[in-house]
Amino acid sequence: MRRLSILAAVLLTACKPSARSGAIHVGQITVSETGLSGKPEIGESAEQLRKELQSALEATGRFTLRDNGPVTIRMEIDRAQRVFAPVPVVQAEQGQPAEREMAEVAINLEMTSSGPQGDVDRLLAEGEARRPTNADDTLDPAARHAAFDAAIDAALQAAVVALKDQIDARRKPDDQLIADLSSPDPRARDYAIRVLADRRSPAAVPQLIARLQDPNPEVARRAAGALIAVGDRRAVRPLIETTRKRRPEDVGPILYAIGSLGGPEAEAFLFTLESGSPDEEIRRAAQGAYADLLRRKQEEMARVTDVRRAP
Repeated sequence: MRRLSILAAVLLTACKPSARSGAIHVGQITVSETGLSGKPEIGESAEQLRKELQSALEATGRFTLRDNGPVTIRMEIDRAQRVFAPVPVVQAEQGQPAEREMAEVAINLEMTSSGPQGDVDRLLAEGEARRPTNADDTLDPAARHAAFDAAIDAALQAAVVALKDQIDARRKPDDQLIADLSSPDPRARDYAIRVLADRRSPAAVPQLIARLQDPNPEVARRAAGALIAVGDRRAVRPLIETTRKRRPEDVGPILYAIGSLGGPEAEAFLFTLESGSPDEEIRRAAQGAYADLLRRKQEEMARVTDVRRAP
């Protein structure tokens, strides 16, 4: 079980009076050498990227570097490639190609903190950006590297902002997080769902159910995961309804969510679906989810029997 209290303690008590109010003391910042290998488009060294990450973190006012600080932040370049993307309509001109070459970079940040009992808490943040390469100039390595440098800078800033926003979300009480579930910003909805899932807040269940229909597919998937974490069977029927509106290839995770919540309604639905669905992929997923449900049900019955037999 992830321990939200560990990072909360770091956020609230790790600071000295000399640090900016609410700042997190970072003891180590690293850049994955493995993430840089095989990416010739990147013209910066791991040390240069580490310094850029440090500057971006400190510029937010949320982080300060300190010897032996309890927090470690690790950066990895997940993707660095040239892609073709449509030209924005506002920039399109007669004779201009429909697509242009872009430098695309995706960066992952992992923030970890160790608790007094050796437990580790983690936050993951992602940033992605594209910048035009000006294809006519890409024979010049300097021009190509400049495009990727600009994309790295933008992706790094996006990842740092995402990390800061997640930390801010963890400081909010449940009622503010529930309000964030209606935010027009999908990132705010996503971060609120993550924290509410950690807290296993039953009060959030109705709003989490509503997010099953979120226009952002990732937010909708995370809402299903949060409902599993909370373990409230009020979610079973809405999850069943959701399966009727999704493509067969997207139904499998929802069926496992239904099975993990359990109960008579979930059991009856999966039993019917495993033999009656016209789609083979759905039948296989329903069979797996139904088997898991029965296994947990038998384990629970065995535990109850052992308790009753105990002197």
